[in-house]
Amino acid sequence: MKLVLALPFPLLISVAMIPVVLGGGDSAPFTGCGLYGGEIDTILRTIRTLESGDDYRAEAAGSTASGAYQFIDSTWDGYGGYQRASSAPPEVQDAKAAEMVRGTLGEHEGNVSAVPVVWYVGGVPAAGSSRWDEVPVPDAGNVLTPRQYQARWIDKYQDLLGDDDGGIDSHEADPLEAGGCIGGSIEALAGGWSLPGPRSVIDANPSALDDPHHDYPAWDWILPENTPVYAVRGGTVVSTQYWPFNWWDEGCGLNGRSDCRTCGIGVTIASEDGTRWTYCHGTNLTIADNAVVEAGQQIMWSGNTGRSGTAHLHLEIRTSGVRRCPQPLLVSMYRDETGAIPASLPLAGCSFET
Repeated sequence: MKLVLALPFPLLISVAMIPVVLGGGDSAPFTGCGLYGGEIDTILRTIRTLESGDDYRAEAAGSTASGAYQFIDSTWDGYGGYQRASSAPPEVQDAKAAEMVRGTLGEHEGNVSAVPVVWYVGGVPAAGSSRWDEVPVPDAGNVLTPRQYQARWIDKYQDLLGDDDGGIDSHEADPLEAGGCIGGSIEALAGGWSLPGPRSVIDANPSALDDPHHDYPAWDWILPENTPVYAVRGGTVVSTQYWPFNWWDEGCGLNGRSDCRTCGIGVTIASEDGTRWTYCHGTNLTIADNAVVEAGQQIMWSGNTGRSGTAHLHLEIRTSGVRRCPQPLLVSMYRDETGAIPASLPLAGCSFET
């Protein structure tokens, strides 16, 4: 029996991996990176199986729910530029669903059993709440309580965990496969510092380390897509951004869209001294929220997502919320293999406007 989602989903924040839409219109293999890894594709298969029988064009009777995951229109909210879920191609529906699943897992400490409850009633009722045993909005066609729906969902999820023939390809990433989930690392410099990419790439154009940014203290490094990007300094991942589209290709800034994100696919890491390091425009992340990373550990693959004109890495350094110029630090690490106290980096002189 097909269930109608009668209650709104929570508007959750993406934590990590969704498919990358390539310039030719094809999508990269669906990947699940970081904290929750390969279980994401199985979670999505479970939702699609129970909600629509894996039908990306499904329409619900008596509700605005549509598509493989039965998004109601208010939750779909024009995602990817499509008015309704059922009008969007499969990879876009998968992307929206993955955002919501990642948000649920992040909010509930990776507890997969929270996913079906959030999907069904919009949140997890408190322990002992009568809502667990009440059918939500029966007039919309629902016949199961949240407890019953959760049990049914978990049974299907466990069945699919052992099924290797999924509807979305799982990406078996080699540790250094370009664009994959799994990242490599390079040897850190003395004092816990690291170059942001392979030394061989920098050797080809070392003057790029001192290039000014266009309008504020930051650094843009033009480099080939799917070049490994490493953490300059170790710390804890405090946020990840995952918008796998290009600002200009999507017409952002021209049509009033609210879903565009300037960073694209990116990550912010807070080091022990409070400095925040933000890396943007990747094709794929290799870490997840709350992960502890070390200098030299790969955090993503470079790309052209977000507000980007070509494949490059955007790096920002902030101390006490103030942007600092990364260039002197990068030059020092490359030439002398030494770091610099972030708070000592200049506040100006590294952009075309200062």
